[in-house]
Amino acid sequence: MNRKLFLKAILLAAIANSLVACTILRTEEPVRSPLRVEYAQWWGDYTLLVAQEKGLFEKYGVEVEPVYYEIFSKTYPDLASGQIDGALIAIGDTININRNALMKVVAVYDNGGNDAVLVGPEINSIQDLRGKTIGLQMGSQYELTVVKMLQSANMGIGDVTIVAINPEEALAALEGGQVQAASTWEPYSSEALSNGYKIIYPQEQLYLFPDLIVFRKSIVDERPEDVQAFLKAWFEAVEYRLQNPEETRAIAAKYLGLSVEEVQPDDNLAILTLEDNKTLFDVQQKNSIYSTTRVTSDYLISIGALAQQIDLLELIDPDYLP
Repeated sequence: MNRKLFLKAILLAAIANSLVACTILRTEEPVRSPLRVEYAQWWGDYTLLVAQEKGLFEKYGVEVEPVYYEIFSKTYPDLASGQIDGALIAIGDTININRNALMKVVAVYDNGGNDAVLVGPEINSIQDLRGKTIGLQMGSQYELTVVKMLQSANMGIGDVTIVAINPEEALAALEGGQVQAASTWEPYSSEALSNGYKIIYPQEQLYLFPDLIVFRKSIVDERPEDVQAFLKAWFEAVEYRLQNPEETRAIAAKYLGLSVEEVQPDDNLAILTLEDNKTLFDVQQKNSIYSTTRVTSDYLISIGALAQQIDLLELIDPDYLP
C-alpha cells in the first residue's frame, strides 16, 4: 500500500469512529433522578408504598423514591423549594404552597377522612369551649372545621383562644393542658380516643378536604410521561390494596418501622379509584374537585391566608389520568 492509500485508510477509519460515537451520543437516554414523593403516617398514603413494594412503578418505567415525613407540615417548605417533587396533600395545603411555587393537582386519592376536634372528659358541649383554648394548624384549611363547629353552637372565633399546634401533637397538647380542644386526624385521633379523650365535632363526617396527588408544575412540564406512568402505577396499586388490606398493613409497617398491629385501617376513609377520579374531575359535577377547591379558596381568602382566587383550570389538571 502506498502512502496516499494508507492516509486515506486512516482518514476513513477516523470518520467511521466519529460516526459511531455520534450515534451513541444521540441514542443514549439522559439519566433521570427518581421522582421524590412525600408520604406520612396516613392510611390513604400507603398506596404509594404498595406501588413501590409490588414493583408497579418499575413496571411502568418510572423510578420513584417515597420520602417519609413524621411531621406532615414540614412537607410544605420542601415541596415549595424543590427538595421533593410531589406530595400527597389536601387542597388547602396545595393552594398555600402554590403561592410560592406553582403546583399541579393530577389526581384525588382519598376523601380526606374524618378531621375531628378532640376534647377532654370535662368538656360536654361545644358551648363549654367558650373562653377555652383550641389548638389547630393555623392559616390552613383545617381552621374551617373549627369555624363550622363554633358556628353550629352560635359561637365565633372571638369566643375562644386559638393557638398553633401540629395535628401530630394534639394528644400531647391536651395532656399537657396547653389546650382544651385540638384539631387533628387519624391515626392521632384514635390514639387520643384510646387515652380517654373524645370527639366533640363533627358527629358526622364533613368530607371537606379530599387528599390530592400534587407535583411541582416544573416537574409535570419537564417529565409528563413520568407523571402519567406514576398514575398508572398508583391506580393499579389502589385496586391491589383494596383487595389486600392486610398485606397493605404489612407493607406500611415495614416502611414505617412499626408493628402491623400499630398500622390500623381507617374505615372512615374512602380510597378513590380511577373511575372515582373521572367523576371528580368532571367540572359539571356538584361535588367536583373544582367546586371543593373553590370553597377552600374562598375560606383562605376570608382569613387573609390568600390574597385572591386562584385559576382552578391552571392548578387542577386531569390530562395525566390514565
